[in-house]
Amino acid sequence: MNRKIFGSLLVIVLLTGAAGCGGAATPAPQASRGFAPGAPPPAAPVEEAIVVTPAAGSQTQPGNQPQAANAAAAERMIVYSGQLSLVVKDTPVTVEQISQIVKNVGGFVVSSNTYQDQGHARATMTIRVPGEDLAQLKATLSKIKALALQVEQENLNGQDVTDQYADTQAEIENLTAQRDSYRTLLDRATKMEDILSIQARLDDVQGRINRLTGQQLKVKENVKFATVNITLTPDVLAEPVAIGTWRPQGTARSAFQALIWSLQRLGDLLILAGICILPAALLIGLPLYLIIRFARSRRRKKAAPAAS
Repeated sequence: MNRKIFGSLLVIVLLTGAAGCGGAATPAPQASRGFAPGAPPPAAPVEEAIVVTPAAGSQTQPGNQPQAANAAAAERMIVYSGQLSLVVKDTPVTVEQISQIVKNVGGFVVSSNTYQDQGHARATMTIRVPGEDLAQLKATLSKIKALALQVEQENLNGQDVTDQYADTQAEIENLTAQRDSYRTLLDRATKMEDILSIQARLDDVQGRINRLTGQQLKVKENVKFATVNITLTPDVLAEPVAIGTWRPQGTARSAFQALIWSLQRLGDLLILAGICILPAALLIGLPLYLIIRFARSRRRKKAAPAAS
């Protein structure tokens, strides 16, 4: 019994020693790559050493692209312009009400013109209202339309100027780099002719930067504020005058258009006569008049001695 236990322990010890020797005989990874024993392992490449850590609070989508970057890329710069043609009860009162609405939303009135037509007031207005938020812009226009008895015409157009703005920004950056280079050259220049030449180029580049910057500011202003042209017509003038099937309003309009056409043709004839016929008449008639007058004077002189 003791011999069996001793034999088992001996076998276990021998197997454990063989396993340890086999593990020690395994070559080191560095030696297999051709590096001298004991030499430090090579540094990791730069590309592998860089670790990108997203900012705290940022959320990533597939492709490891932040949602904020996608939202910024999707943001577009739109310039909105619109037109409203409204029929109102009292034109001057409506003008004041529209001006107050524009002021309340943070906009301003560019122009306002009220004039008389057949004894009734008509008006035209140009307003600038916040236009970066399309929903807010439509809400403002709805408030204005609520003042009218009837909306005869309404349109709202948008122009995407994102690419235009980006191209201008890229050009400004290129010109800014040129300007900085010219400034460096100007600091190093010693000859007067070199200084004058570099300064002239520097002034030209700076002028182009200023012009492009002004264009960008104008684009930003147009994006920030939409332009809306408004026409106000009193309801008295908007109602057509009709007696049965006869519409004197249409007849009067046709007669007025015919009168305007006739006056235009008469004006064209007068202009043509003044430019073409009158100079020709002067060139031909004036010498002829002088010749006839001279001939008559000669005849009178000859007739005077004969009479005496």
